[in-house]
Amino acid sequence: MLLLASCSKKAEVETAGNVVAQPVEEDNTVINASGITAVLFAYNYNSPEFLKDCLAYLDSEFGLEENGGIIRPLVFPDDFKTNGRVRINILRDYVRDTNVNALIALGAPEDTAAALTVLRDQGWKTPVYSLFPQDEPLPSEYVSAFVLENADLQRHVDSEALFLLLANLVRYSQSAEEVSAASIKNTLQDIAGFDWQVLPYIDTETGIRPANHFVLQSALPVRYGTIK
Repeated sequence: MLLLASCSKKAEVETAGNVVAQPVEEDNTVINASGITAVLFAYNYNSPEFLKDCLAYLDSEFGLEENGGIIRPLVFPDDFKTNGRVRINILRDYVRDTNVNALIALGAPEDTAAALTVLRDQGWKTPVYSLFPQDEPLPSEYVSAFVLENADLQRHVDSEALFLLLANLVRYSQSAEEVSAASIKNTLQDIAGFDWQVLPYIDTETGIRPANHFVLQSALPVRYGTIK
């Protein structure tokens, strides 16, 4: 049975709007780490401010690899430069290690899936979880266990919600539990939490619903005006 426990340390939102991990209280949750979880920070998720807060949160929850923890952060484009050029195919070198048990990609840039397809064709079976990718849908679906996007025009996935989503996803990646296509939506709903509804993605041109592509829709009522 997969248990997605609540975070052992809670995050607080500062008045400036930035989310900073604060060790408020701890529970008895135990993470039995089964390997390294690589996290790719790319478009919309690679600003210095976001990285500082997100890495502090993940470090407090799981520890960064450089500190003996399980999180391997990969920042695009900073960590993907060679001979003065940015090459996303360097991603293969970061994740092909046998001790990497999952890749979580935030805002994956164009050709990310193409780079990973080379590994897939070589028998690489490490699961990829694509969140809000900038890459093409079809190749992203091919290389990923699931693709998740935000389809809610009224509500942005803010930092606090995203940090909790990441934490649940890391716990899921450490469970080493395979999920069938029939149950993947329910698993994603557990990961996303009660504030969000997970719905199937529908290709607007073909009407096709890919089995592993989903969108987030806010489960909270929309409020207009000011309540006095």
